[in-house]
Amino acid sequence: GNTIFHRNDFLLTECSVLNPTGKECQWINACTSQPCANGSTCTVSGNKFSCVCLSGYTGQKCEIDVNECATPGLCQHGGTCVNLPGSYRCQCKPGYTGHRCQFCTEDVDECQLQPNACQNGGTCTNHNGGYACVCVNGWSGDDCSKNIDDCFTASCANGSTCIDRVASFSCICPEGKAGLLCHLDDACVSNPCQKGALCDTNPVNGHYICTCPQGHKGADCTEDVDESNSNPCEHAGKCVNTEGSFHCECLKGYTGPRCEMDINECHSNPCQNDATCLDKIGGFTCLCMPGFTGLLCEENINNCDPDPCHHGECQDGIDSYTCICNPGYMGAICSEQIDECHSNPCLHQGRCIDLVNGYQCNCLLGTSGVNCENNFDDCASNPCIHGDCIDGINRYNCACKPGFTGKRCTVDIDECLSKPCKNHALCHNIQGSYLCEC
Repeated sequence: GNTIFHRNDFLLTECSVLNPTGKECQWINACTSQPCANGSTCTVSGNKFSCVCLSGYTGQKCEIDVNECATPGLCQHGGTCVNLPGSYRCQCKPGYTGHRCQFCTEDVDECQLQPNACQNGGTCTNHNGGYACVCVNGWSGDDCSKNIDDCFTASCANGSTCIDRVASFSCICPEGKAGLLCHLDDACVSNPCQKGALCDTNPVNGHYICTCPQGHKGADCTEDVDESNSNPCEHAGKCVNTEGSFHCECLKGYTGPRCEMDINECHSNPCQNDATCLDKIGGFTCLCMPGFTGLLCEENINNCDPDPCHHGECQDGIDSYTCICNPGYMGAICSEQIDECHSNPCLHQGRCIDLVNGYQCNCLLGTSGVNCENNFDDCASNPCIHGDCIDGINRYNCACKPGFTGKRCTVDIDECLSKPCKNHALCHNIQGSYLCEC
């Protein structure tokens, strides 16, 4: 028994040191060794412990740092997430601030971003973190959208209907009542205005007011207005007064109730041949195209009078003419004679004489024909005795045979004069040649 007690005494001593638990101190306090890391809270259950982790840590002993940056979109507006032990930090882009970059660094001017922030003509005033509206008369509310009910404080007379408006009201009066507040008797009930005039009741004193139709005047519109005194007719028209009205007798060229309209005499297109019509007071003028004349440009000007064609017939056109030239003449006005000799029609050196629509050839001797095309044969008589005849114009040439000469090849050439025989031989001239006697 002492041994056990001693043992128990040892255990009690051990319990006091290690803070054991249990009925018999059989369990040692597991939290004594501080197993939970990173400032977490250790709790004991029997002979076991559990850790309650701080935000930013996980694991059985809270030894694992949570990577908050793994959560998408944690840092807003393009901020960069940086993981820290048990936490994180956002590196914000310029213009943003806040733990998650969720705020702008400068105050937003709502009045500029929202042009209609204040409605119905209200004035927007920006302040830090918001804005305020200063409403015009008749409107209220944060954004001036609420119309103030002016009928709430209105004093329309009994039996009338109040109509709310913006910053005002109107009273709809029952029959027989008038005035701004329907507090007056309607003076128009007795129909005091004549000639179909419009009757209104003065909203202040209740008297009637007649708005007379044109041509009448007076308090009850019974007086006729003499319009001729005011001369309402324009362009010197004559005004004739009638009951309640007038009419105008217009001068020539004008029309309309007051002679105010110029009659367009060009409306009927009176000008002919593409002429331009100019409207005038009581008439018109035609500006004719070239080649036409007359009041309506209906006459074609005769451009052949006087006759411009010298040697031809004139054909009239529109602002033009054409000359049909007589034979032998040419040019715009047929003033140029055609030179038929220009093509040199005369042959064999005949002389050409230009005529009107023709020519004449004066032939040299030995030629004949209209164009001197016939050459007389001067070799027909065989004039060359010892040669060939070559015909010319009123002449011939002889091509003599060897041994002959002369115009007609009648002269025998003495070949011995040139001493053709050699070695002292004797030369004998013969007709057309020679002989050597050795």
